[in-house]
Amino acid sequence: MQPMATAAVQARDEGSGVFGFVTALVTLYFTAAMMTQFNEALAVYVGPSMAVIIGTIMVLMFQSKRNVAAFESGGSYTTFERSVVARAATGERIEVPDSTNESRFGLRSMMMVYLIYVMLIGSAELLGVGLLL
Repeated sequence: MQPMATAAVQARDEGSGVFGFVTALVTLYFTAAMMTQFNEALAVYVGPSMAVIIGTIMVLMFQSKRNVAAFESGGSYTTFERSVVARAATGERIEVPDSTNESRFGLRSMMMVYLIYVMLIGSAELLGVGLLL
């Protein structure tokens, strides 16, 4: 890759590691809260031990179906934030990453997403469906 293109990709991806990590933590929090609520509700009918076993089996089945669906789709999606359609030498239309030097993780956009995350977790805790209270 050319040095100019490398600089553009680095500028575009600046802050993506922290953003991905925080998003993964929020996802893990809500998944754990959901499983806790599900196991408590199921424990009323089948007992706590069996509720954990049933819940785990259901999660594994769902994840397996999701993985198979993603594998069978052939990965025909682009992972770039911005892309443009260009014509190859053969005349075929291909999607290539956009080379603009704009950061997709601006301070304002990241702070807005973090604020939304805090509001979601706070409202879950206030409603009593979270993990912390």
